[in-house]
Amino acid sequence: MSGISEEIGTAKSSSELARLSVSEKMGYGLGDAGGTIVTGLISNFLTFFYTDIFGLTPAVVGTLFLVLRVIDAVSDPLIGIVADRTSTRMGQFRPFILWTAVPLGLIAFLTFSVPDLAYHWKLLYAVVTYFLLSVLYSLNNVPYCALVTKITTNPLELVSCQSWRFALCGVAGFAVSVGLPIMVDYFGQGDPVRGYQYGVGVLSCLAVIMFLLCFYGVKERVVAKVNHTFNLRESLKSIRHNDQLLLTFIMSLLIISIFNTKGGAALYFITYVLHGDATYTSLFFGMATLGGIAGSILVQYLTRRFEIRRIYFWVNVVLALAHFAVAFVPGTATTLWLGLVFICCVVLGFILPMHFTLVTFADTYGEWKSGRRSSGMNFAFNLFFVKLAWAVAGVIVSVTLTIVAYRSGADNQTSASLAGITMLSTVIPGVLHMLLAITVRFFRIDNQLVARMEQELGR
Repeated sequence: MSGISEEIGTAKSSSELARLSVSEKMGYGLGDAGGTIVTGLISNFLTFFYTDIFGLTPAVVGTLFLVLRVIDAVSDPLIGIVADRTSTRMGQFRPFILWTAVPLGLIAFLTFSVPDLAYHWKLLYAVVTYFLLSVLYSLNNVPYCALVTKITTNPLELVSCQSWRFALCGVAGFAVSVGLPIMVDYFGQGDPVRGYQYGVGVLSCLAVIMFLLCFYGVKERVVAKVNHTFNLRESLKSIRHNDQLLLTFIMSLLIISIFNTKGGAALYFITYVLHGDATYTSLFFGMATLGGIAGSILVQYLTRRFEIRRIYFWVNVVLALAHFAVAFVPGTATTLWLGLVFICCVVLGFILPMHFTLVTFADTYGEWKSGRRSSGMNFAFNLFFVKLAWAVAGVIVSVTLTIVAYRSGADNQTSASLAGITMLSTVIPGVLHMLLAITVRFFRIDNQLVARMEQELGR
C-alpha cells in the first residue's frame, strides 16, 4: 500500500459508465450479502446468545457493546485513511474484500463458540472475539461501501446496485434468520452450544464464498478528475464542512438502531410474547426476510418516478405510525403477526437501498464542494455510526430488559417483562422511525443537483 499521489488512467465516457451488467451488480451485492451474514448474526442472535447460551447478564452485554464502540471511534477512521491511501494493481478498494474474507469468517465462527472456562475468562474471550469481529468487519465493509463510487456515478445505476445489494442481503439474511434456528436444532440435538457453533460455522463458510465472488465479480472503473495527495487534515476538514454527509451519519445511526433493536428483540418477542416454537421462529424470520427482499426490488420502480429523499421521508412516517398501531395487536394473533411482519418488511425494504444511495450522493457532494475525494474516510465514519447503532440498539434492548427485570425462561416472564419486550418490537422502533423522518427533511440533495455535480466534476 502506498500514498496516492495521482490517479492514472483514462476516464470512461458517461455512456460507458451509464449501464452495468446484471452479473456485476450481483457481484457487488454479494459483498454485502457476506457482510449481512455477520451483521445478521450480531443483530438477531448475539444478544440472545450471550444472555441465554453463553451465560452473560444483560447489563454486561450492554456494557460490552457500548465500550467497544469507543474503540471503533479510533479504528474505523484509521481504516478509512488506509483505504484512501491504498493503490494496488487490483484496485483501491477491492483488495480489502479479498484480504479479509477468510479471517472474518473464522472470527465470526469463534465469536459464537462457548469455551469451557471460568466466568471471568469466558468474559475476556467474549470481549476479544467481539472486538476482532468488529475490526475485521470494518476492514471489509469500509472499502466495500466506498467501492460503489468506483463502479458507477449514474444515479439510477447506483440505486439499482443498492437494490441488488439489499435483495441479496435479504437472501443472506434469510439464510441466517431462518437457517440458523434450524441448524441449531439439527446440529445441537438438544445442545444449543454445539448447535450454535456448527450452525455459525456453516454460515461463516458461506460468507467467505460471497466475499470472494464479490472480489472477482466487480471492476473499479471510475477515475477521479481531481488529482491530489492524501491529506488527513484536509480530508477531515472536508467531512466537517459537508453538512449533508453529517446528516447521513445521523440517518445511519437511526436506521441501523431500528433494524438492530427489532432484530435484537425478535427472539425474545417470538419466544415469550408469541410463544413460537422453532418452526414458527423460522416462519417469522422467513416472512420478514421475504418482505425485505421484495421491498429492495420494488424500490427501483418507485425511484424512477419519484424523488428518492421524498420516498425516504414518507416511508419512515408510515412505518412510525404502523409500529405504534401494532403495539395493540395481541400476542395470541400469531398468524396475523406473520402477515403484519411481511407487510412491514416490504416497506422497510425500501429504506436501505435509498439510504446508501443518499450516502453516495453526500460523498459526491463533498468532492464537489471541496475538490477533494475521501470516500474511504467518508464511509469509515458512516460505518462508525452504523456500529455505534449496534451499541445503541444493544443498550436499548439490555436497558429495557433490565428495567423490566427480565429473566430467561418462559416461567419467569411477568406482565412487565412481556410489556417491555413488546415495546422493543413496536413503540421504540416507531419513535426511531419518526426521528429519522424528521432528519431526512433537512437533506437537500436531489437528482437534479446530482446531475449538476457530476457534470461539473467532469464525469
